[in-house]
Amino acid sequence: MKKVILFLIDSMMPDVLERCIAANKAPGLRFLMEHSQYIADCVTVFPTMTASIDCSLITGVYPDQHKIPGLVWFNSEQNKIVNYINGAVPVHKLGITHCATNVLFDLNERHLSKAVKTIHEVVEEHGLVSGSINVIAHRGHKQHKVHMPPLLDAVTSFRLREMVSGPTIMSMGTLVRPNLFRPVTWNFSQTALESYGINDTYAIDVLIEVIRSGKQPQFTLVYLPENDHKLHQSPEQAVSHLADVDRQLVRFLDSFSSWEQVLERNVCILISDHGQTVIGESEDHNISLDVLLRPFAVHAWGKEVTSDVEVVICNNERMCFLYPVNGGQQSAIVDAVSVDERIDLIAWKEGEKVMVRRGGSKQELSFWRNGKYPDAYGCSWEIEGDPAVLDVQFDGETLAFDTYPDAFSRLYGAAFAQADEVVILTASPGYEFLSECAPTHLGGGSHGSLHKQDSLIPLVIAGAANPFPLPARLVDVKAFVLRELGIISDTRPQ
Repeated sequence: MKKVILFLIDSMMPDVLERCIAANKAPGLRFLMEHSQYIADCVTVFPTMTASIDCSLITGVYPDQHKIPGLVWFNSEQNKIVNYINGAVPVHKLGITHCATNVLFDLNERHLSKAVKTIHEVVEEHGLVSGSINVIAHRGHKQHKVHMPPLLDAVTSFRLREMVSGPTIMSMGTLVRPNLFRPVTWNFSQTALESYGINDTYAIDVLIEVIRSGKQPQFTLVYLPENDHKLHQSPEQAVSHLADVDRQLVRFLDSFSSWEQVLERNVCILISDHGQTVIGESEDHNISLDVLLRPFAVHAWGKEVTSDVEVVICNNERMCFLYPVNGGQQSAIVDAVSVDERIDLIAWKEGEKVMVRRGGSKQELSFWRNGKYPDAYGCSWEIEGDPAVLDVQFDGETLAFDTYPDAFSRLYGAAFAQADEVVILTASPGYEFLSECAPTHLGGGSHGSLHKQDSLIPLVIAGAANPFPLPARLVDVKAFVLRELGIISDTRPQ
């Protein structure tokens, strides 16, 4: 049986992938594409942010089931904001120890629902070995020690002493190292300036060493983050950035006696987590939430959420959660933000329904589960209001989504990821939300929204025995991998 290697390339987009290959700047990607099933319009999860997507990738379900709402969200039980390390200033405001605890321990050990199983748990329960390299969502049955670098240990007041769970082969940069015959040779990619190994070079170094050691798992998930970082700064150089990723993939391919041997021994899957949208250069392309929410008492970052606070803002770039607290009125918040035409969508819950409004209008649509309208993924929905709000079409047999792919399941997943009242905002193409100390990207790339620019990702499957089911979604990858490994998988997630 072949082993499966899944490469998660942050912010890889189908048009950039195709242009990079056409420009002869990606020999590794070209080779894999020529031997693959290529799907240019795989649909990712909403919010289009790393944490919620990674958790969907390893669990095969949407956030309403795995319970990780986004990269930044409000935990009402602890009365604290959760930030899985997004933005230097927000992390400083909340405290590096708090945010490091969120991403290193809380996400996998406390926030990720125990009601769902990760692919690592399923693989190893079937007597196989699983591996994770640099992925923040990695829960498994083995316990691993965290090796804190001295500087980071001191900055976090020597408090990060928990074990973390993961599969048998586990790497989180230099903080969690796989048990191999020999360590990865030291190089600059392991330094603080290179995020202690959370980078493309070190991830490929670890993968190559794992394979050479004879300990390659039956399944390995490898995260390559650098494309995303570069696109945030210079989206006009997207082809060049992806070519940099290709150079790392070529190092992996070259570690075998031939590239053909790679596919004789492995199924190689390449997927992205989300796309990116270029943000305009003028200040008007930042949608100021503080201005829109001026009538309310807005929580100040780094402060306690006291009894006088009415709204907590959790900004996820082109998407935002607004939490009414202490008697703050959800309906009043919805009306306050609805006046801005730069806001694309406003969504909230009413009982079992998801309500959706277009920014700058009163145009509304509501939908809920188990209705008479089926979609292409086996879900059925009931609808009231104007389907044009989400560009939904019905041909008499199935619902079709264009501007907002798989809109109902993805919005439902985000809205019901938490029991709390929450108002969900997405920005129109070219715009991003601005709030206290949140990172912004004027003239650069950003993501987070439900729009297809942020939501359609490429999927490349080379060397597989089975075709990937169409239409393709990121949440179906877990079941596909298990099938390739001979493990009976569940039906498509609902």
